[in-house]
Amino acid sequence: MTVVYRRLLADRPFVIGVGAVALSAVALGMIPLSLILSPGESLATGAVAAGAFGLANAVGVPVQGAVMARVSARWVVSIGAGVSSSFMLLVAASPGSTAQPALLAGAGVSFPALAAALRASIPRSFSEPAERSGAYALLSVAFQAGFATGPVVAGLLVASAPRQLDFVVVAAVIGAAGALLAVSMGTTTPTPPARSSLPLAGATPFVRIVSIGGLVSVATGSLTVIVPAVVEAAGRGELAGPVLACLALGEAVGALLFGARPVPSSRRAQLLTALALTAGGYATLVIAADRIVLLAALVFVVGGLSSPVAIVLSGALDVVVPPRFIASAYGVVVVAAVGGSALGTSVAGLIVGSGAGVAGAAAMAALAISIAGVLSVRGVERRTTSR
Repeated sequence: MTVVYRRLLADRPFVIGVGAVALSAVALGMIPLSLILSPGESLATGAVAAGAFGLANAVGVPVQGAVMARVSARWVVSIGAGVSSSFMLLVAASPGSTAQPALLAGAGVSFPALAAALRASIPRSFSEPAERSGAYALLSVAFQAGFATGPVVAGLLVASAPRQLDFVVVAAVIGAAGALLAVSMGTTTPTPPARSSLPLAGATPFVRIVSIGGLVSVATGSLTVIVPAVVEAAGRGELAGPVLACLALGEAVGALLFGARPVPSSRRAQLLTALALTAGGYATLVIAADRIVLLAALVFVVGGLSSPVAIVLSGALDVVVPPRFIASAYGVVVVAAVGGSALGTSVAGLIVGSGAGVAGAAAMAALAISIAGVLSVRGVERRTTSR
């Protein structure tokens, strides 16, 4: 463990906040697979339902980010966690109900924006560039570790527990995560409301950052369909969760390695390299066929190759966005990630269901990453080197 990580882990509120983000990611990781594997539902129907939750969550995150500029974040996340948990309990209590899409939308829009709240506090808590980079890496690791655990838990519950119990567990995890972050943040004074919008000088780079993150998440979301399709073709549907977890585990390992020490190159070069490698990784998924071990290895590699993207984009926000806009700006980034993932899941589900199969979904994912690469040519400021 590097000196930077030791200093960060000595900060108790930060560590508690990271734990809260990991718990919230467990819930986010459980929901799509729980819906896709729900008894009596087709893969395409489950994928569309998962997309509905994700798109609703994409609406809620920036709203909560804006509210955090005026109200203490502890109250925003506490109320959001309570409301979202209540909606998930209603989902559990009404399987197959026509009201389920509305309930999922309510759970998504109120899902507490824990990652955005913690991300906004990092520049205030850590002044050294190396510490900030390490903090962004640990935040990414926490999220991915939780996201890795979520599908595994969901797969086990769907296979062995009473129907709909997984949604009860999701509700409990959401509530616990919100309470934990609220405790870690204490009575932090909210950032004073801004009187103007994002300056024009930073608007175009910010839009590109958001677009790149969203396109990468489209590819990530496609795996929520690709993996179950492959393992079910091999007759081992119960392995969908563990194989999906390999993506998040790969991202966590990649983030730890990338954030451990400064890389002597520009952000733009780092981003282009990571995107090029990631696009190649998604393209190779077509060779997996029904070979589950190979699929798991490829998914892990894709995660490791793509993990620097989120860290580079997060660091670029500090350059193109004024400090008072960080909370709401990161909220928009999260929106793009969640919305892109939801869109990728839905589109991949339709592609697989149409007969194009896994190859078609993998090609769509690689194309999304390639478009992100084109945007990144001018998407991240060129003069600042990563520190």
